[in-house]
Amino acid sequence: MNNDVLALKYRPKFFKEVTGQDLIIETLINSIKLNKLHNAYLFSGTRGMGKTTIARLFAKSLLCESGISEQPCGTCSSCNEIDNTNHLDLIEIDAASRTKVEDTRNLMDNVQYAPSSSRFKIYLIDEVHMLSTKSFNALLKTIEEPPAHVKFLLATTEPEKLPDTILSRCLHFKLISASETTIISHLENILNQENIKYDVSALETIARNANGSIRDSLSITEQCISFCNGNIIEDKINSLLGNIGYDTINKIITAIADKDAESLVNFIESIDDNIKLDRILDQITNVFFKLTLLNINKNLLDKEHLNYDFFTSIYQEFTKEDLQLFYQIAISSKKDFRYAADKKDYLIMILLRMIIFSENDNNSIENDKITTEKTNNLKSTNDNNDDVVNIKNNWYETVNELSLNGLALHLANHSVFDVNNNNYTLKINQQKKDIYPQSCIDDLVKIIQKHYSITSDIAIEYDNNLDTPTIVEKKLSESETSNRYDKVKDNPDINKIQKMFDANIDKDSIKKIID
Repeated sequence: MNNDVLALKYRPKFFKEVTGQDLIIETLINSIKLNKLHNAYLFSGTRGMGKTTIARLFAKSLLCESGISEQPCGTCSSCNEIDNTNHLDLIEIDAASRTKVEDTRNLMDNVQYAPSSSRFKIYLIDEVHMLSTKSFNALLKTIEEPPAHVKFLLATTEPEKLPDTILSRCLHFKLISASETTIISHLENILNQENIKYDVSALETIARNANGSIRDSLSITEQCISFCNGNIIEDKINSLLGNIGYDTINKIITAIADKDAESLVNFIESIDDNIKLDRILDQITNVFFKLTLLNINKNLLDKEHLNYDFFTSIYQEFTKEDLQLFYQIAISSKKDFRYAADKKDYLIMILLRMIIFSENDNNSIENDKITTEKTNNLKSTNDNNDDVVNIKNNWYETVNELSLNGLALHLANHSVFDVNNNNYTLKINQQKKDIYPQSCIDDLVKIIQKHYSITSDIAIEYDNNLDTPTIVEKKLSESETSNRYDKVKDNPDINKIQKMFDANIDKDSIKKIID
């Protein structure tokens, strides 16, 4: 074993050394203390979170020569053999290379034999989801009713691929991804022991790129140690990993806040080609999240964050609605990054979209007025009776207030409730006449009577050319689409983009993003 490799040198040898999995460790320790040992355990989670490590530690606790204990001695021959992965009674199997049913059957044939030197014979099957269906079937009966001296420890990154019959026979422990704070603390501890100099900001960059994986963070750190010649600094780390520093990110955020499209394009164009542009989008998304926290309550954001001063200086430039819009644009756009022929152009388009489609308060108020006017124009206003006008004008909104579902909701959306000289009529679309049973119509009539406190009977009629809620919704949608098109077609920023890319506006593709 090469102990110079950080991931191996600092692999936990006792439960107390495991990082970021406190709940799972506590559960395992308590089960050992209470002598509540199950036949099979399943550990799942993303790569590098400690699935195999925790399984080995659990095996060590069961096989230690000093007795079953949550704190194995760590010095006996059994503990040392487990640390060196050569214990005869801890049988580690790589399911990815032994997927055939014959391999599994041979394995199960040996289950009946007693351990060679320990109290248990433990099978640790890694990447168990790689086994074939026939292999799982061969394994099933033995996992359910193994001999008293046998324990199964399964590890997988894809538990959803395991048959339900296997999952139901295991105690399933789901390992969580480590937080950036946990990873940074872990790296600081290791680098201090290794006498390696570092910037905390550089460790934050490593933690972000590790994506919650402890092992990945150590692998990246080892690469950084070599690249930085034993002195880990942020600038060199960003260069190595293809990231950009806070200064550039702050300029981009400022340009978005100022709606300065030209500066934004210039910033992106000046970025080095070796920078990974999708990570820039991740960083921008994270900034929008931090700014949202500040908009809610300043205490929600850690004051020790290296970019805290910038966040507090600019968060008031964004409305809560804009931050939600920007975050959604960034998240929704990332999945299409791989399809873009030119990644830099695509990133520019994403960020320009944030500027162009963000609506300030005045525009929102104006749109609300236009929508209200169009809604009122689509509703009947012929009757002068106040109550009648109220009922007729609000049927579109009333349908949403009646807590309807199923066929009753469908009926209401294709009907119009009409009042004329205190005569109440539920008019149903003629084309839907044969769809609704009488019981459904009677139920809706009772609901309407209760909602409007009507004691009179409600007549039922079938008619064409009704402004039903479905029709009203369609007309409103068409009106809003036309309104948005009229609003953006003369926008100078959009005109610039049209000229830049020789593009046209697709009217039907203009959508309002709703969280």
